[in-house]
Amino acid sequence: MISRVKLDYINRLFDECLSEDGEALELQGKFIGDEGMEALIHVERPLEEVTDLDLTRNKVSKKGVPFLAQSSRFPKLKRLFIGENNIGDEGAIALSQAPFIPNLTNLDLRFNSIGEEGGMALAEAPFKKLQILILQDNPTGNESLKIMAKHPGFAHVKKLNIYRTNVTDDGIKVLAKSKVFKKLKYLNLARNILRYGAAQALANTKTLTEIETLLMFDTFIGDKGVDALLNSPSLSKLKTLRLT
Repeated sequence: MISRVKLDYINRLFDECLSEDGEALELQGKFIGDEGMEALIHVERPLEEVTDLDLTRNKVSKKGVPFLAQSSRFPKLKRLFIGENNIGDEGAIALSQAPFIPNLTNLDLRFNSIGEEGGMALAEAPFKKLQILILQDNPTGNESLKIMAKHPGFAHVKKLNIYRTNVTDDGIKVLAKSKVFKKLKYLNLARNILRYGAAQALANTKTLTEIETLLMFDTFIGDKGVDALLNSPSLSKLKTLRLT
């Protein structure tokens, strides 16, 4: 049961943090917690008009996500920022089943303790319009990346951040052959255990030819891998290559 104090607090936050046009609700760092998530969907405010929801750094766990994911009060939601919480695999699974998933264009899940199981659920989620996906610092691994690389729901993604997600050459080799990610312009692969094979696969890609920004610092691709990327005809549109 939601306490009156918490409900009043969320109502006040809503009034303070809602944009003038009623579309962006910026609750970043308000530490509303799981009870606040429950209170949020019960506020007597026009949640139905919100397109941008920022829940970054709010001490939300797997217990709080279902309140959001199972709610029908966000039919217009397009951009969800829920990074730097602790939703874990169970939270990611719940989120992957949310009714607003097909409408999302931007999803930021960085630093959430999401592992392989949660990564798989997200990779199989019914995305249709997603353009930006940030999974940074979640150990989701190779298998979810392989599924995403073949899932048509990711066909509009232009920015993919899988910084330190336990991805290896095996996953990058599948990504490099993906026909789904043809629109990809920004790719962050930094701080994964990547060696020359990953660099070679990207250098030889026939499909990821729109990439303009590639981040691969703190990997193990070596001088040979660097040369392959720098001299790749497939990456002719590359403007930013960060390796250190």
